[in-house]
Amino acid sequence: MVPTDDPPSTGDHTRREVLRGGAGLLATGVATLTAGCTGSLPPLGSPQQFGRVDVPPADPPEYRRWLPAPSAVGAGERPHYPFLFRRPGTLDYPAPVRFTTPRKRLLTELDYFGVGYANYDRLLRTELGTVLVGGFDSATVTDSLTSSGYNTDGRYQGHERFVRSDVRRQAIVTDDAIVWSSRRVHERPNIEALVDAREGRVPRYHEENEAYRRLSDVIGESRMVEFVPPDGERRWTKLEGFRFDGDVAYHLMTFLYPEGMAVPEDELRERSIDRTVLTREVDNADLRIDGQVAVFEGRIPPGEGIPPAEIHPPYPPQITWGFTRDDTEETITITHHAGASVPTDDLHLGFEADVADELWSIPETRPLPTVLAELGPGDSATIDQRDIPDVSVIHPDDIDWDAEDQYAASEPRPATRMELRYAPANGYRPVFAIELEGEA
Repeated sequence: MVPTDDPPSTGDHTRREVLRGGAGLLATGVATLTAGCTGSLPPLGSPQQFGRVDVPPADPPEYRRWLPAPSAVGAGERPHYPFLFRRPGTLDYPAPVRFTTPRKRLLTELDYFGVGYANYDRLLRTELGTVLVGGFDSATVTDSLTSSGYNTDGRYQGHERFVRSDVRRQAIVTDDAIVWSSRRVHERPNIEALVDAREGRVPRYHEENEAYRRLSDVIGESRMVEFVPPDGERRWTKLEGFRFDGDVAYHLMTFLYPEGMAVPEDELRERSIDRTVLTREVDNADLRIDGQVAVFEGRIPPGEGIPPAEIHPPYPPQITWGFTRDDTEETITITHHAGASVPTDDLHLGFEADVADELWSIPETRPLPTVLAELGPGDSATIDQRDIPDVSVIHPDDIDWDAEDQYAASEPRPATRMELRYAPANGYRPVFAIELEGEA
């Protein structure tokens, strides 16, 4: 099997895309964080050329200290988990779209902690939680947490712990890091395990997983690193990285094939020429095979990629959102607790229903009910629950694509989830979500 990258998606969902994806589009994870952005892709141009690429050396993978071994987090039959590592910072020159897009998604996930994204030295996003490392003042972080709706919850291994219950979130603040999880974002929240790994109380990922250790030694600590473990019929392991040397970018991709499985060198080379392995901006690539490991290295010349001023839709603001429910008045109030102000024209509400896998949910949207031109810290919008629309549910076989009303056979269902969406242009990105049944 040859590893391929699916055709890039914008990550900014349109109505047709949501319909065609059905309920599966609602799943989130590291893989979705790194999907591409077709609206910003450069033209295909000429095929990538092969030749020796002098990639600058990487730093040692210090981020590995934060990653607990799967055995330390009760993974059971799941001996792997994916992750995404980044050195946030800023870039004032064009960068590959596969490097810039994850930042948009991370910003829609993160709360604001008194320190903005570009000020973190390192960011590690896993299904257990997100680690933000930097030279920030921990007092600034704790003050921001308590003033934005988090409550103190004792200490963990000597570090202050904070929680909030509207949408369950937790944070542990160490001397140099924020370790944070959200039920909306993380599949298996366990920030204690991340702290334990950092402080050596549990085994680390690379100490127990030979495939990850081998590939992480090759990629090192680059400006971005993404790990994709085997899953089902996909037996190979992938680790991807981006490095920068001035305004020249380098894209690295490593694959480890299991023993007994032939490395498909010819097919890999062909797919690289077709630009389905390395990012499209690469002009020169190198492929090396070392046993069961395949290593791609690609050079992206200056000026290729997306200039910062042309990133569209723009990076979303980093905001802590919260909500309260008044069952007597039958209202839900969404509040902006911390972070940058955002124009209300860039926000709307989306309503969806959880349905069986074989059915499609047709989402409904509504404007945010407020007279404010923008929402800043302390501002809120109140939704009357009696105005929450039903959503339509349909089996794909019942859609008549040639009819004027393609979804005439759909049936109404009560919405089970309300999303606050950032939508400054075509498409949208969910920035907050409320379960309409059973949430605090």
